Amino acid sequence: MKVRREIASIPVRTSAETWQAVTDLIVGAGSVDAGTLKAAASVMESLIADEHAATVPIVVKGSGPRLVIYCLYNEEAMSAGKDIDKLNWVPTAGDWAMTAPCDPEDVSWMNKTLKERAPRITVHDVANQPDDSDEEAGAQSAALKIDWGALDRP
Repeated sequence: MKVRREIASIPVRTSAETWQAVTDLIVGAGSVDAGTLKAAASVMESLIADEHAATVPIVVKGSGPRLVIYCLYNEEAMSAGKDIDKLNWVPTAGDWAMTAPCDPEDVSWMNKTLKERAPRITVHDVANQPDDSDEEAGAQSAALKIDWGALDRP
């Protein structure tokens, strides 16, 4: 299962304020490595400013459902305002990881920087989204795989 949140970004919030809104949304009682989010701020603010999160989400996997966060920009951001629906769980409680989209030429240096500062967070080429399917869906897919070649055998 996944839950979607949309956060108004530029021009309603700066990229730094947008990252703080993301952090505020996902941190709470029981958060593990919450300092990681602050350590990743400069990288995450940069990719928020690139506006890829309008079409490819920032994804948080951890306790509870998978959280997909889209950023809204320009008129959409102004229409949405600053309100963000709260979550009824803390995604960063326990083991968690985050991935976010960025320009292909930035993947290497951003991941290197994040590995040093915030190892729970990675970035990926905006054109090559990582598989973000639920584990349950993956198990169901594996159970439903058909060996089509076997059907041709007598």
